[in-house]
Amino acid sequence: MPWTRRRAPIPSTALEERRLNEELSLISRRLKLCEDTLRADPNNTDALFTKAIFLAKIREFRRGLQCLERVAGLEPGYPGLWRAMATIHGKLGEVDLAEACRRRAASEAV
Repeated sequence: MPWTRRRAPIPSTALEERRLNEELSLISRRLKLCEDTLRADPNNTDALFTKAIFLAKIREFRRGLQCLERVAGLEPGYPGLWRAMATIHGKLGEVDLAEACRRRAASEAV
């Protein structure tokens, strides 16, 4: 027996909103996990870097840069550090700083 009733399709805006809410929920959980880790070990470079990336995803660029600067002070050779800093400086329109970070990333990649 065929199914005779069909559900109305969810409008694309509702789908987009749902996807955005799920993404924000994931980011919120990840940030909380980073905060918990940093409470136990304030110099955990993995948690600082991850926190910076998720802050940048929610457009908290300055706070993200602060985390990355702490990582640079603790472990300047951290993988992806200078590239992430270049990206965030670029988003903020700080072209000179972004270019300096790109050069540093390129020199450390060699």
